[in-house]
Amino acid sequence: FEHASHVTMSVVKLLARITTADSIAETEDPDAHSFIHESSYGITSDPLTQFACCFSALIHDVDHSGVPNSQLVKEQTELAKFYHDKAVAEQNSVDLSWEIFMDSEFDELRSCICGTTEELHRFRELVVNSVMATDIMDK
Repeated sequence: FEHASHVTMSVVKLLARITTADSIAETEDPDAHSFIHESSYGITSDPLTQFACCFSALIHDVDHSGVPNSQLVKEQTELAKFYHDKAVAEQNSVDLSWEIFMDSEFDELRSCICGTTEELHRFRELVVNSVMATDIMDK
């Protein structure tokens, strides 16, 4: 949990630096706000993406054994076979975390994060892509 907390805090700090350019935040110039929106690929005006980044940081190593994917594949573990030798630990982290997140116990939380089914699908896509990006061997 300590690692997940540190990574999450780092992502929050990074997002804060991306989304709050001090010199632009203080101006009323619409062109300046448009510039920061475009230069940050829209992250500045997309809270769902920002939260997906933080959520992904928190879950990216759920159930990680500390063994690299290459070793899991080499040893032909059940997990490696299940995930067809691709981003084994990352896919497992997403699957376990998403299963918990989709539990009825978290209905209210989900409804706060994603108001519609489309937003839930988009949130999942953002989370999957973010966690998969942590597999440095995946292209």
